[in-house]
Amino acid sequence: MRKIISLVVGVLSCVIVFAQPEEMESVVIEDSSQLRKQYIDSILGLEPTFALSPEYFKERYNGGDLTYKVVDNKGNGFDSLYGARNLRPILYGVAYRGGANNYYHKENKRNNHNPLPPDGIRNLCQEGFSASVYLYRENWETATQADTCACANEGWNEMDYYQYDYYDEKHIYEMLKLVYQSAVNDSLGPVYLHCWNGWHASGLLSAITLRQFCGMSKYDAVNYWDINTDGANNSPRYQRIREMIKNFEPYDEFIITDELGNRICPPMPEVIDSSEIFVDVEHLVYVPESIPVGFDIVMHNVKFASGKTTFPNPSSNVDIQNLIMALNEQPDLKIEIGGYTDNSGSYAKNVQISGQRAKFVYDYLLKSGVDKSRISYKGYGPNKPLYSNRYKSTRAGNRRIEVKVIAKKVDNMNKLVDDENDAGISEKTADRKYKITNLIDSLAVIEVGKGVVLDSVQFSPNSIEIPESAKLDLDIVLKVLKENPGLKAEIAGHTDRSGLDELNQLLSKQRAEAVYNYLIANGAKTKQLSWKGYGSSKPITSNKYKWGRDLNRRIEFVILEK
Repeated sequence: MRKIISLVVGVLSCVIVFAQPEEMESVVIEDSSQLRKQYIDSILGLEPTFALSPEYFKERYNGGDLTYKVVDNKGNGFDSLYGARNLRPILYGVAYRGGANNYYHKENKRNNHNPLPPDGIRNLCQEGFSASVYLYRENWETATQADTCACANEGWNEMDYYQYDYYDEKHIYEMLKLVYQSAVNDSLGPVYLHCWNGWHASGLLSAITLRQFCGMSKYDAVNYWDINTDGANNSPRYQRIREMIKNFEPYDEFIITDELGNRICPPMPEVIDSSEIFVDVEHLVYVPESIPVGFDIVMHNVKFASGKTTFPNPSSNVDIQNLIMALNEQPDLKIEIGGYTDNSGSYAKNVQISGQRAKFVYDYLLKSGVDKSRISYKGYGPNKPLYSNRYKSTRAGNRRIEVKVIAKKVDNMNKLVDDENDAGISEKTADRKYKITNLIDSLAVIEVGKGVVLDSVQFSPNSIEIPESAKLDLDIVLKVLKENPGLKAEIAGHTDRSGLDELNQLLSKQRAEAVYNYLIANGAKTKQLSWKGYGSSKPITSNKYKWGRDLNRRIEFVILEK
């Protein structure tokens, strides 16, 4: 049957080419592809039974917000779209984003750096997509550049496959044009914008699309990009993508009506995990209410040459000027300028250099009229890496200046940064089976391998110093160990998922060891205790909310033998 259809399509192409003008007068069609589709529908009798409207696709793919996945990272979740990967809505029934499922494909696996596999192209065609766009150049010559098929609406569909460069301004324009044509014409199916994984390049085009058609602000658009990378956004090279999203100016010719926008624009999630979003100094100027006290903001545009502790023209540096503006407009704002390096060279030298760089920024702020009582500076050397120090490209991102918010006007934190949920905290706390306060009474019934959270052992960010308040719980632990000489337990350190995995692992280990050393120093027997750090691998609740992350950062007393 497919060979017959192919033959018919070929014949029709010839008919279209050699048709006489008088034979075409009654047909008002702008291009040959539309004419071809009408001929195919006419001869094969594949008349569409309904329009490919936003409402149809919204219902078919179960709606969802801008993070909702129709198919997951391995291409599963909606069989008719297998061959795509991490497919998510951008505009209901108009544009979707994702990857090409090559690496995880169940059969005929190939390298991840490839366009859509054949079944991905065919499935998108059958679902009614009018076009798909491959955002990289690698291996494009292997792709089938169009497909014709019977569609879900029982009509005949032709899907075109394009290759565009997601960094090219002219190509971005052409992609937005494709999306616009789909938006204003229900007879055209959606456009699928895809890269390899469905994270970075497709995210850039999606964020720009949302700015163009849904009026999304540059801040929300950058946050949208970050939260849809599935955690794969921790590299300094992605700063270029964020800047492109922020700098995009919508095209007048692609403006749509509010009525249409309300039909096709999905919502952002109600709550956004602050550990997944990107914040820069500009946020401190325009949305200061979204920045809590204690928050560190990287000055991405402040860069020092290798070995240098100054840089030319701070007066034209956008981050420094935004910081001065924030300080001038917010009299309650107090900050610390922190300097950081990678781990190359000696620790002492790195601390010295980082301090000198921080002082350079500090001195310029003083020169610009900022009161000395509102700013301070400190060099931290290689402490608190943001990126891996393993590679040259990522080490560069660790050589940085940060602004820490020390004090500011008290604001009601919105859900973008902080989701305080007292009901959630009390509910999760109540779910704990055993509490440290009644550990002595509960010991007989606590199963081996289970334990209790030492609630009062709350470390400051990036600190391994045991707080004074921790003695409340640790005194109970010491008493239990003393009264039960056959008891053996593990001090287990845990973090939330924020930050680098390698840093979380190290921090959890160091904190567990610090508690272990305290207990041994105060009379516990070494034969009764051991310690281990688990990083973020064993959460006790969701890391999506702040209250969940607070609970996941913990020290546990785990029973090994009794």
